[in-house]
Amino acid sequence: MSDRLTCDVVVVGAGIAGAGAAYWLAAHGYNTIIVERESPASGPTGTSSALSHLFYMEAELSQLARRGCQILKDLPEMTGGPKVFHEIGMMWGVGAAAAPVWSKTVARIRNQEGGGIETISVEDLGGMAPNFNLHDLAMGVWEEDYGYCDPHESANELIRGARAKGARYLGKRSVAVIGTTSGKVSGVTLSDGTEISAPRVILACGPWTKALVATLGVDLPLRIERHFMAVLNAPGRARAILPFCWCDDTSGHYSRPEGKNTILVGTWSGGGTGQRNVDAYTKQAAHMHDVKVAGEFESSISTEETVWTIEHMVSRCPDIAELGLRPGYACMYDMSPDDLPVIDQVPDVEGLLFTAGSSGHGFKLGPAVGECIAKWAVGDKQALIAPFGLTRFT
Repeated sequence: MSDRLTCDVVVVGAGIAGAGAAYWLAAHGYNTIIVERESPASGPTGTSSALSHLFYMEAELSQLARRGCQILKDLPEMTGGPKVFHEIGMMWGVGAAAAPVWSKTVARIRNQEGGGIETISVEDLGGMAPNFNLHDLAMGVWEEDYGYCDPHESANELIRGARAKGARYLGKRSVAVIGTTSGKVSGVTLSDGTEISAPRVILACGPWTKALVATLGVDLPLRIERHFMAVLNAPGRARAILPFCWCDDTSGHYSRPEGKNTILVGTWSGGGTGQRNVDAYTKQAAHMHDVKVAGEFESSISTEETVWTIEHMVSRCPDIAELGLRPGYACMYDMSPDDLPVIDQVPDVEGLLFTAGSSGHGFKLGPAVGECIAKWAVGDKQALIAPFGLTRFT
């Protein structure tokens, strides 16, 4: 006989956004059940580079990033767990074409959203990274108090914190059916037959969201891309070669040290900051293939893919050409048409909310997005996420 459970809110997905929502709900006394098809951070969250910064051209995204990063910084005090945020600094290399818009964005963040970011000269950037070739840059953007997180530990710690405050966690189970009655969500039925009655359901299941919502006859404007990360072996040298997290506007890549011995490198074409580098995107698009079914993709990467990725960085930092290769890995990005998250109620189903389409830059936003959608679920819709609704596509 299958279980029959009742709660105030079901959170589907234990990635960083779902974990953030579950923690807020449990901390505020709501009877919460978390459903996860595998384990916390087993989807895109766990393979995220977890770069954590303020720079966004949309003010709402900068504010969500600030709040999300603050939650991640505060996790040891919130849950009693380990430190997950590494404040090694975030540096952006900016070319001449982008410099005017980026300068205005930095000024907006400093003046309206609380500082923590500044433009610096190419000379000053060179002093911080003397091994970099900076001939094609016009300036740097420096975020001293930011850097990267341990993505796996971050999500797991939020889930542990939610459970400590009374949330129930159901792992290794997926949602088979979303129940509705008279235009309202009534709960979910899980793959093992468990039935959960709830007047509010939050879908925070990333690439699995589109297919799940499609069972209700709703086609969300989302797709899934396979992206990959190269991993370089730098025993004892990672921080000497790359002293901060780095994102490059001109050559279309990002990178960060992983401890003292490893460097991660990925490609980037501007998506998420609000202005794509069209040339970089055109060159990279041929290497980023759509995933037809969430979770069904090749997670390892070829030597050719690794070499193609690090070639984006070699001209900037020739030292990495001397490093050995570790096995790289691929991940899924649930993509929206404009590279910005989609956060809304499923049309015509009251109480069924979703957040998806983070487009590869959602980690730092996740805890704050989870917090906002949790507040919406219990009746307090947040203006901060209003720009990310479905109406912008119609």
